[in-house]
Amino acid sequence: MSDNEILKDEPLIIAGQKFNSRLLVGSGKYKDLEETRLATEASGAEIITVAIRRTNIGQNPNEPSLLEVISPDKYTLLPNTAGCYNAEDAVRTCKLARELLDGHDLVKLEVLGDEKTLFPDVQQTLKAARELVDDGFKVMVYTTDDLIIAKELTWGVWR
Repeated sequence: MSDNEILKDEPLIIAGQKFNSRLLVGSGKYKDLEETRLATEASGAEIITVAIRRTNIGQNPNEPSLLEVISPDKYTLLPNTAGCYNAEDAVRTCKLARELLDGHDLVKLEVLGDEKTLFPDVQQTLKAARELVDDGFKVMVYTTDDLIIAKELTWGVWR
């Protein structure tokens, strides 16, 4: 039996929550919310990333909301901090997402250091991750492949 066959039958567990699909899909870049809904349903994904700074999930009451077509009852929304270039903006964005999503605490942290390459700012990422974990968030981090930084970003390091 191959590794792929073994994994196929094992659920994916993230922050204590079990998922049958290992596919995460984004909610952006579609022409409209209906196309977002159709693509999400067709994907079979259970986790949908949401760029809080670019997608309305209620912070703009006079605009259509992603939550009208992607229900948090059906999907796990993974708010992310795309477009943030410092720890303060990233933390504020996560707190906004938690407020808008009724206490949701699983987030994808992205603190960018370069607008062209979209490489992360590792120091700002570490700073934001520490603050978010201390505030009760479960943080999935976009970072470099530096093993020392990866070790710093493990849960037990800050406790």
